[in-house]
Amino acid sequence: MIDSRNKSREGDASLPAFCIFRGGPGEKKVRETAMNAKKPLRGATFAILGDSYSTFDGWITPGNIFYYPQPQYVDDVLAVEDTWWHQMMTRQDMRLLFNDSYSGSTVCTHVRDNQPDSSSFVWRSKEFFSNLESGKERPDYIFVFGGTNDSWLDRTVGQVRFEGRNEEDLRQILPSFCFVLEHMIRQNPGSVVVLVVNTDLKPEIAEGMIAAGEHYGAVNVVLADIDKQNGHPSKLGMTQIAQQVQAVLKKL
Repeated sequence: MIDSRNKSREGDASLPAFCIFRGGPGEKKVRETAMNAKKPLRGATFAILGDSYSTFDGWITPGNIFYYPQPQYVDDVLAVEDTWWHQMMTRQDMRLLFNDSYSGSTVCTHVRDNQPDSSSFVWRSKEFFSNLESGKERPDYIFVFGGTNDSWLDRTVGQVRFEGRNEEDLRQILPSFCFVLEHMIRQNPGSVVVLVVNTDLKPEIAEGMIAAGEHYGAVNVVLADIDKQNGHPSKLGMTQIAQQVQAVLKKL
């Protein structure tokens, strides 16, 4: 379910040339850079590229659609302090730089019929997580938390592809995850990229996400046993997500 009260980005656009990576000698450097970018969690800055699970009205990019708070769907996530990321932020004394989460969004460019192309993770990773202006603070941690809508909407899964991706590939789920991770790490070499893998995804999607995260040197957080209402985390579920994310990151 999507809340239409918050107006989405206007207009569509065809896929630009930046969406094609060829791989090659620089790819090893991308992995090494990601694996070496370790940061203490306490006091760190962070940013989020997400879907409905990470939204909250007034705390996301203007124009993005939010899911929380909507008590008719999830009756106990009513304050921003209930969200997984705010719980983590409070406990670890972290600071949020920006939250580009968009309810209903797909990772791949085969978006929902009622949403613009620019809602996809592929597009937003380019728009908000690359070529940051000189002097603009880069996050210590970048959380990528998506794939749920791709799974629910039965988008083409595709295969994990580390090079030679084209426009058709990026209409598929796993090549799109590869693009997003590679792009994030290339553009933010000092950031720890954390890939959060939801429960209840199609097995082939979850397995491909984990493989992509391992290949690019991202930190994989594979969630388990998350309490949900209408397919979305309850307040307890949010706490479970926060705890599981922190447990993995504290081991780095």
